[in-house]
This record gives sequence, C-alpha cells and structure tokens, in this order.
Amino acid sequence: MSQVKVVELKVEGDRIGTVPPAVHTVRQKTKKQLNELLQDLFNNADDALFEFADRSQSDVSQEMYFDSMRAVRLHRKTLVSTFMRAFADSFQTAFSDRVDESEHAPVDTDSDDYALLGQDELEMSVAVSGIVSKVTSQYSLAVMLLTKRLNSLTTSSSITERINPLGPYSLSTVFSEALAVLDVDIKIRIILMKLFERFVMEHLGPMYEAANEILASAGVLPNLDKNQLRETSSEPPAAPSATTEQDEPTTLQAANVAQQPSASSIGMSTLQSLMAATRGAPTYSGNPRVSDSPIMVLPTMQPNELVGALSKIQSLVGSDHIDITHVPKLGDVGSLVLSQAGGEEKSLGRADEDIVDFVGLLFDYILNDRNLAIPMKALIGRLQIPIVKLSIIDKSFFEKSGHPARMLLNELSSAGIGWSSARELKRDALYDKIESVVLRVLNEFADNPDIFSELLSGLRAFVSTDTRRSVLVEQRVKEAETGKAKTHDAKIQVQDLVNQKASGLRLPSEAGRFISQVWSRVLTFRMVKYDQSDAQWTDGVAILDRLLWALQPHAAAEDIDQRDTCVPNLIAGIRNGMDELAYPREEIDEFLSWLNDHLTNLSHNDRAYLEEDERPEMDIAEELVEEIILATPIPEVDEQSIEPATAAQLKLITEGSWVEIEERDNDKLRCKLATITRPGDNYVFVNRRGMKVLQKGRTELAEMVQEERLHRIDESQVFDRALQTVIGNLRQMQREQSA
Repeated sequence: MSQVKVVELKVEGDRIGTVPPAVHTVRQKTKKQLNELLQDLFNNADDALFEFADRSQSDVSQEMYFDSMRAVRLHRKTLVSTFMRAFADSFQTAFSDRVDESEHAPVDTDSDDYALLGQDELEMSVAVSGIVSKVTSQYSLAVMLLTKRLNSLTTSSSITERINPLGPYSLSTVFSEALAVLDVDIKIRIILMKLFERFVMEHLGPMYEAANEILASAGVLPNLDKNQLRETSSEPPAAPSATTEQDEPTTLQAANVAQQPSASSIGMSTLQSLMAATRGAPTYSGNPRVSDSPIMVLPTMQPNELVGALSKIQSLVGSDHIDITHVPKLGDVGSLVLSQAGGEEKSLGRADEDIVDFVGLLFDYILNDRNLAIPMKALIGRLQIPIVKLSIIDKSFFEKSGHPARMLLNELSSAGIGWSSARELKRDALYDKIESVVLRVLNEFADNPDIFSELLSGLRAFVSTDTRRSVLVEQRVKEAETGKAKTHDAKIQVQDLVNQKASGLRLPSEAGRFISQVWSRVLTFRMVKYDQSDAQWTDGVAILDRLLWALQPHAAAEDIDQRDTCVPNLIAGIRNGMDELAYPREEIDEFLSWLNDHLTNLSHNDRAYLEEDERPEMDIAEELVEEIILATPIPEVDEQSIEPATAAQLKLITEGSWVEIEERDNDKLRCKLATITRPGDNYVFVNRRGMKVLQKGRTELAEMVQEERLHRIDESQVFDRALQTVIGNLRQMQREQSA
C-alpha cells in the first residue's frame, strides 16, 4: 500500500462567514451525533471488507480487500477528523457573503460531459447521487424545514438544499472527498460509500429533528408552515424528457438523471402551477384538457360526486379480465368521470382536473418505462383509477414520499423486476400474490387509505420469504460455478506446470498417458483442495519430479542406485494419490506393476551401458515429449477489441444487477448477474428463482451491448422515477412558455 495522501478540505479564507449562535449550537450538537455514527460505520467496515475478501474468487482480489482493511484501520482517525473538519467548514461556507452559487447549483449535463469524466469520478458521482436521492426522499420534509430556517438567517447569500451543511448532498460529498486520504481501489471507495449510506445517512432522522427543534426554540421560523415551505422552496432542474418504450437511456444518461436532485415530493399549489403549462396542450393520452373558454360555465362536480364516479369506474375495471400479455392503454379519466354525472353536464374543478391529468402523466411514464416487464405494466396500469381517487381524498399523497400507496407501487415493481414474459407466470406464486394485491385495491378500496398499509405489509412479508428461497438457490449456483472455475483454473496451472517440467524429455507412451490422464487429475484435485504451501501439494509435485527423473536414462552409477532406492517410495506415493481419486484397485495395480518393471528394466540397461559402453535396445519405445495436453485452454479476452464506452457499461453490470437480454428470436430474457467467474470472465446469470439461465463470456456480452441487445434494468423506485421525470418535463414546458 502506497503512502497515504493528505488532502486538505478547507474553505478559502476570503469566503469564511460568521455562523449565527443558534446555528453554532446545531453544529456542535450534530458534530457529536455524526461522530458517533461514523464510529459505528468504521466498527462495521472490517466485517464488511472481510466478507468481500472471503467471497473473493482470486488471490489478487482477496489481497486487495485485506490491504484495504488494514488501510482503513490505520487511517480511521484521519478519515474521521478530515470529515469533521470539512463538515464544520461547510457551515462557514454556507453563511459566507461570497458563496458562488454556480459551485452548488445543479447543471444540465449531457452524456458527452460525462464521457469526459474519469470512470472513478463517474462512479463516485453516481454513488453520491444515489445516496442523495434516497435520503432526500426519506427525510424530505425535515430537510426542507431545516433549509428554510437556515436560509432565513443569511444576509446576502442563499442556502439551498445542496448548500445546506446538514443536507444529504453536502454530507455525502464531504465524505466522498474525505476518502481521498485513502489510497485504495475504486471498489473499496464505493463499498465505503454504501456503508456511509447504511450506518450514517439512514440514521439522520433524530439529527434533523433535533436541529429543527433547536432553531425553532431559538425563534427561527418557529411557526413555519409546510405549505408555505413548499411554495417557496427552490425548484430542482428539469429531468430528462420521458423516454419512450423504444428509446432506453444509455448508461451515461442514466448517470445524468442520477445527478439531478430528488423530486419525490410536490405540494398541491406547485402541482397546479406546473399543470397550468399544459392547458390547451395535449396531455398523457392525447386528449385535450377541458377548454378554458368562458362562453359556457358548467356546474362543478363536487368532491363526493367525483369520488363516487371514480368508485363506479374502479368497480368496472376490477371486473375486467387482466391481460398480462399486452401493455394496457390509458383511458381519458376526465371524460369517463363526467360520463357518470347522471345526464347532467358538469365540469371538473381546476384542482381535481389537475390531479386527474397529473396522475395520467405519471401512469403514462410508467407504462412506457422499459424497465418494467409487460405483465407488471398490465397489473400496475389497473391502479390508475384508485390512485386518482386516493389523490382526491388524500391531498398529501404527492407530498409524502413514504405514503403507503406510493411505497406499494414501488414494492410491486421491485418484486416483479425479474419477470420476462407472461408464459412463465402461470405457476408463479409471486404473480398470484401481486395480482391478488391489485384486485383487492380495485375491489376493496372505497375511501379508507388504510388498505394500502395492510397490503404493503402483506406483500413485503411474502416477498421476504420468497426472496430467501431464491437466495439459497442462487448461492448454490454461485458456489457450483465458482468451483468449476477454480477447477478449470487449476487444470490450466497444472498443465503449464507439467509442460514446463516434461517438455523436451523422452517418455514411454504409457508414462505420458499416466501423467496427462491420471497424475494431472491428482495435482488438480490437490491444488483445489489445498494451498500450494501445503504438504499434500508439494508432495504431489515432488512425485512428478521423481517420476520424470526416474524415467530418464542415467549414465552415472550413483544416479542408477538412487533410482533403485527411490522406486518403493515413488510407487507408494503414486498409489496414495490414485487412492485419493478412488481409482479402481485393478487399474492402480496394473500401472504400478508396469512402472516397477519398466524402471527395473531401465536400470538394467543403464548398468549394461556402463559395463559394455553400448546402450542395448529397450523393448519399449520412448517418445520425445513436447507438450502434454491436460485441458482445453480458456480463450483470452481481447480487451482492446472492446470499445471504451462498452467496457464502461460492462463495468456497471456487477453482481446483483438485473439486465434484459433480447435473444435472436426476439424473445426477451430478464436475469440477474449472480457471479463473474475467474479466469475467463464468464458472466453467470440466474432468474428470479435463483436458477442458472445463462452464461456468457465478456467478449460475447460486449457484443450484445454494442448490438443493443442487452440493457441494464434501472432498479430505482418506479413511482419516484416517474414523479421526478414528469415534474422535470412540466418545469421545462413552463420555462419554454415563459421564455
């Protein structure tokens, strides 16, 4: 391990600001809380890295993890102090009068910009973005309250969620920069970022609550209204345009999306403001919104009438057959609702109309999301009417990232991520469970949202049990494939060893067959079972050396005597090795009898040569050995033939990644990468049940990526992904109209 890098993470002197007393109190209290969480992180880092080392498939990887364990242990104090110093300085920066907003404001970055980033930088950036998205979603309201309070204490600068020293973005960035003191592989940095998310970021709730209480008690916006907060909070930038089913974002585009701040919550007033940009324009199904013309004023449908109309439509949807072979088409919910008005012409109120159309946009995105299998789209598509009704009844639905109905939608899509086609679902218990959840929503959800909590709890329990089964099957696949790869690797090494020792020697054909077909297997078995420093392995190699030496003619009397002396031990060693592999007793005796006779005859001829100065002809012909073929060599992967962009995408397909593969017959297979065996870079994929379904070499996989027949599945939460994209598109439309 090279010398540790010392990285200064401090703020320039001319940018240091004065931290208000109440904020100073928050800083001191949170420093203590963060320090405790960091200690918990590093207490668990050893176990995590040791587990990775234990699962390593090569000595090089194992050594990397052990070296990293030592590095983390050695520089633990430096890491913590570096983080805490930068954390404290971030408060000074936030309250500086000379904060450069451009350093913190999100930037619309295209894939070409990401291509210019180093791969390590890109991976760390994506890791930070993932943490920010998840934690912002988990503590969205608390973070926004805290940001608003801190911003009210500044003079000329502005504190946004990205500048907020206690915000997910600032904390994650500070930790990622603190890791620069470690000279370790990017894999280790990513693992440490994951540990930071698990042991620090996911436990920030009490810290945010305490910080808000301290500021409120000090008179900093003590009566802050959350609706007012959502109205005045800074808006995130537009997310990329919604992708169609035919156009999947590239890996770099996906990274670009990950860079955007989370947009997992939205207040009603903000929603209406955004939807105003669509009035007069086509919406999710190509249906125009109700005209804003003042010529005819129709009576507005009351909330109870609207909920009643939606319940009737929901009942009709619940009685329809679910066709899981096709993506359902979205209907014009507004027109369907108005058709239930009992013959009287009515209109929807502006807020209700906005909700109906906004939910339609969300479901339009979901049904065009190629990350979802068609059967899952068919099921989730049935929930459009219940979600519209829920949004009318519970106006907090869009505000609460932890709303049970939202979490249920996310859980449904995650559970069915491994579905490929309708054919395989006929006897799938998970499909039966998900279908029952959808039907219960359609048939039982009247006006009480509690049913979503009940269904969410039941689905999670079922998925947990189902997952445990598949994990056990997958683990057996990994162990079997790892064992095969280890055995194959041992065969290659034994082949090289034997060829190195036997090449250029003359051997009887029987001896050549024995070495290639029998003793090579003994050596392979011992290499797999024991370390190369163990006596069993070294004895096996020594027996090979003695056998090759004994089979050669000798011109010195002492060498001939030594051969005669070593024959009993040589025969005993060979017998033990063949017994290990349970060779038949007759086969063992037959070869050893031949070997004993041959070596006796060879010594007799050598002695006759010494006495008569002429070597007699032996009865058994000897062949010049150039190479002994023990196993078919594994083709080497030509990394230079793989384009850099393709190699970068392959690097993102790691153990546990789900992919969709379009096969030659246009069928689509969804599978998860269980392991990458070494040597040979063989990618082993399993299905949802953990059973092996595919094995491809790295070169084959690269070709599939280049031919756009392999796509990595985005496993992020589908509803949040839809919400972020739709909000981004509406903001873009709003900006274009105001330009």
